[in-house]
Amino acid sequence: MPERKISHRSLAMRIEALRRRHRELDDKVSREQVRNWCDPSLIKRLKQERLHLRDAIRGAQALLSRAGSHRRQTTI
Repeated sequence: MPERKISHRSLAMRIEALRRRHRELDDKVSREQVRNWCDPSLIKRLKQERLHLRDAIRGAQALLSRAGSHRRQTTI
């Protein structure tokens, strides 16, 4: 796969979008858990998606920190 250049700004924006989606899933899980007729399979699916987002956030943060001195662009 060819290398791509990603700006520091776009990576930071991606992290924020992932965090926002993670918060939305937190809210959905909380709402689903307090319902009288909660769906365990839905809760499990939401939690798995939330976990994948957390991993994606950590991966993007690692890229951002590796870029450190290369504030303009990093290669992935």
